Amino acid sequence: MDSVNVEDIYRAYEVIDRAGDYDEEVKKSYRTIINGAHGESNCKRLAAQFIPRFFGKFPEFHETAIDALFDLCEDTDLNVRLTVIKYLPNVVRESDKVAVRIADALVQLLQNETAQEIAAVKKALEQVIRLSPRDSIVAIFQQSLKGSPEVRNRTINFLSNDLNRFKEELFEKGEDVEACFANEVKRALHDASISEFEIFMKMLLPLKMYRLENKDNLKELVNVLINSIVTGDEKFDPTDHTKVQKLLLCGKTLIQYFEKGVKSTSFLAFLVNKILPKEIYSRLQERYQKMILRFLAECISGKHNEATIKNAAPLVKELFINEIPPPGDDTEIEPKLDLPRVEYIVFALYCIASKIPEIVEGQEMISRFRNLYAVAIKCISRIKQGLKDLQKRGSKDQETTEKIKKAESGQIVTNNILSMIKELMKPVKARHFTKIVHSWNTSTPNVVVASTLTPVKRAVDADSSSEVPTNKKQMVENLRSQMVQKPNSFQNTKSSRAGQVPSRQQFNKDIPRIASGVVRKNGSNGGSDGRSKIDRNSAQNNQANLYVPPPRRD
Repeated sequence: MDSVNVEDIYRAYEVIDRAGDYDEEVKKSYRTIINGAHGESNCKRLAAQFIPRFFGKFPEFHETAIDALFDLCEDTDLNVRLTVIKYLPNVVRESDKVAVRIADALVQLLQNETAQEIAAVKKALEQVIRLSPRDSIVAIFQQSLKGSPEVRNRTINFLSNDLNRFKEELFEKGEDVEACFANEVKRALHDASISEFEIFMKMLLPLKMYRLENKDNLKELVNVLINSIVTGDEKFDPTDHTKVQKLLLCGKTLIQYFEKGVKSTSFLAFLVNKILPKEIYSRLQERYQKMILRFLAECISGKHNEATIKNAAPLVKELFINEIPPPGDDTEIEPKLDLPRVEYIVFALYCIASKIPEIVEGQEMISRFRNLYAVAIKCISRIKQGLKDLQKRGSKDQETTEKIKKAESGQIVTNNILSMIKELMKPVKARHFTKIVHSWNTSTPNVVVASTLTPVKRAVDADSSSEVPTNKKQMVENLRSQMVQKPNSFQNTKSSRAGQVPSRQQFNKDIPRIASGVVRKNGSNGGSDGRSKIDRNSAQNNQANLYVPPPRRD
């Protein structure tokens, strides 16, 4: 390789710039510029600018030119690295066929240690994405999936933060760009950690293609999310913390769509086939069981195929039998029940019984209905007395207000249980299935309402007002206000109670808070001085290793 100096590079630039035909003399000049990448620092900086400038005019030198640029990216001189990073997008501007390789290299350079260099890489990467959106997005996700932990970490942060600033403008270039982005995110879900999974979900859900009017796309998204937890014949492992957290995040997210009319049959089938079987469900932590019962109650009320309901029936029946004990010999001893949990199970049973009446027949079920009914009657009586005493307090501090809200929530839960149990205890022909307004759609139980709630006795204040039914007539009116007559199907409705705003605060608290950043262990394959070594074949090697999701569920 001939050594070159600054004057040689400038002369070569002038020859190429003035040339009309690219003969051997002109090609020799471009080789001179490429050789400058191995000269002194000034020559390297000139080569970093001039190689991209004429890249498109010499396709026969593409490989040599790219190798020279990548060598400059690994140079020990920070100024050289900053210069080549700045001008790398010009290579894509000259020939978009190399966009994948340039984007891949820039992603690897995100692991550099200096803030100035990282900022330059992000700016260059944004330019490359704008020049060639589809190829760049594919390359970036390949690297985020297969790169080192440090590269993966910084790549995902770039996607969630930097790309988010201009992605709407980017997607306006065509629907295929948004679809490409969505497909890459969905591929990444399967191997994502918990924090990455949440980040990817936040990338997907705001996309135009997943707005409520695009029901087919949303149905496909539900299947993708399910397959990101378990695929095909794979069994759900209740001891796998990552899978459990993915399940909870999926359920929490999808419920919002089910409430707005998106069909929930595939998610219900997933719960029935993969989660609710005793050998799986019984090994989950109790708090996770309760959240899964909430998911079940939310999605079972829609219109589903007969096979799914039939498969769900024995599982829900078993849940009820295990949750509600039969009457004991000592009628003075009441079972301690988690009433919101009981409401989830009874509601699921109520929905199934409207289609499969025989599921609630038999002495085993009737005895438990009677026991639950008796417990609920005693519970509602104590709640009413407790509310009455609380309402009579002269001054209502924050603690008293919270207790009132807690008791009111318990009253709604218990009234719902009573209403459903009454119908299930009737003969089949006498049952009148009305639409139940879920207690979690009218108020938020801040704590578990136990069946043994005791009233708080306080001095009576004649001037205090009471919002609680104090006689039988008022109680009946309150119960009627929670019921809507003759529904066509069991679907969720919002409460019409004044001052009640649907809230998911407590439900969200049950899911452990997940850090917004990616929490992978850092690693680096760069040099000791903070330089990154570029894997020059990663763009080609990673393409064959991409995760391919299984066929969609019908």
